Amino acid sequence: MSKIATLDEFFGSESGKDYSESKDTTSSLDKQFYWTGHPFVDAGLTAILLITNKEKPEELTEEDIKKAIEFVSKLYVKDDWVKRLSRIFRNNNPILMVNPSMKDKRTPTKLRESLNTLFRLIPSENESGAKCAICGRRRKISGFELRKAIHSKDKSKPKEITGDVFPLLGTGDVRNFFHSANPLGADICAYCLFLVQFMPLAVYYMGRMLIIHTFPYERMLDIHEEAIKYVELSGIASNAREFKRPENFFFKKVIEISRKIESGYRYWSNTSAVIYHFINGNRSGEQTVEIIYIPNSILRFIAFAGEESESWKKILNMGWNIKKKRKKLSFEELEKGYTNEVYRKLLNYESILPYFYNKRERNVNSSWRLLKFYCVEVLGLNEETLEFIKDVGDRIVETIEKLPNNQLRRTVRELENANKLWEFESFFVRVEKIRQNKKLPNALLTFDEFARLLTAYGEDINVSWKTVRDLLLFRIYEKLHDRLSGVEEESEEEEEFEFYRGEEE
Repeated sequence: MSKIATLDEFFGSESGKDYSESKDTTSSLDKQFYWTGHPFVDAGLTAILLITNKEKPEELTEEDIKKAIEFVSKLYVKDDWVKRLSRIFRNNNPILMVNPSMKDKRTPTKLRESLNTLFRLIPSENESGAKCAICGRRRKISGFELRKAIHSKDKSKPKEITGDVFPLLGTGDVRNFFHSANPLGADICAYCLFLVQFMPLAVYYMGRMLIIHTFPYERMLDIHEEAIKYVELSGIASNAREFKRPENFFFKKVIEISRKIESGYRYWSNTSAVIYHFINGNRSGEQTVEIIYIPNSILRFIAFAGEESESWKKILNMGWNIKKKRKKLSFEELEKGYTNEVYRKLLNYESILPYFYNKRERNVNSSWRLLKFYCVEVLGLNEETLEFIKDVGDRIVETIEKLPNNQLRRTVRELENANKLWEFESFFVRVEKIRQNKKLPNALLTFDEFARLLTAYGEDINVSWKTVRDLLLFRIYEKLHDRLSGVEEESEEEEEFEFYRGEEE
């Protein structure tokens, strides 16, 4: 096991050389690596694991860290990378030498030395002192200790760890968010600070920066693998295939990952994700982060929907927020450039059932299998309730299919236009009357079934009578689409139907 130099040993040496060079760099680290639960720090760890082809933090060796440092030292000195870094860190990052005034000093050798120095500053987990606000396992590093170690000339202010070296923190002068409620900076250890310098490799750049943090943390390897491979092949950061909306890109990746593995959507069982879409503006001073929470039910549903790609495309095509030029754009162009109401409603816990059918064309956009998964896993309907509603839909179809075409269409339209509970109730009264006129055996619904259908679901809860209405319309369109789509309006005199409603005072 290689010896880790203390700060005194490092500065007491003649050249400040890397102590690990003369040791066995393939040995395991005595500075154990681990996930922290912080999106930026874990993204840096993800980048190192992907660069070194490791799956778990505890598998990292001294040689792996040396390889990762060598990798970024050659990249970060390039002008295009400096511009990227200046949108993540502030100009005074002395570790990566982002400041334009440091251009002449910004060489691979200097950057390698800077990162090696920071790595050696990582204390053992049992070292006493105020603990890191992020991982809680190691002693925090002081601003003075950091500046002294990396030979910074800026010793005018006793800053701790600020936005200069850690994204979205303040600067001491410009206060933002500090975990430790310390206006001079945050309590962060050298371990977390070291890892966050690698975070830019894993970022997807789409105007702002995109990081996707998951639990279990290992899922980040699959999600950010594309970014690392792009960097390795091209030397530049991934632009997320020119996607403009983070949720569109993320859901696309969820489907792609699910298709590559045998377990499919089950891969996302017990997994949750949070999207961080942020900018840490340098010149503008803008510090903005959009946080999007992706619950497990949504993850599994998106992955499951990806198994029925054509159906899912039909559902999404109902939700694009664009009117002009929509017909001229392909699905891929829409997906990359525009927000989608289906995604918006999913993320806001609103029902997307109306997107499972097309009311204008009176047809369905998916199979009952996909609809069932959504109802059970996302809406929380139990399967018994769903089968009951499906059975009621079949009874309605059995009744109204006996009608002439135009009467069939008018009857279905009444259900389509039911926006109030009494209108919904009136539809069942009409269908029951039709059933009696056609002398069909048994009533459409028993009293208990009628009460269950109309009153078991309130107006203001997620599973309301409108959910029942949408499911019934889906079943009717599924069974009677050919007749409904082929029916044209007739001008001849039509039979009048009453709306049945309670008496008004």
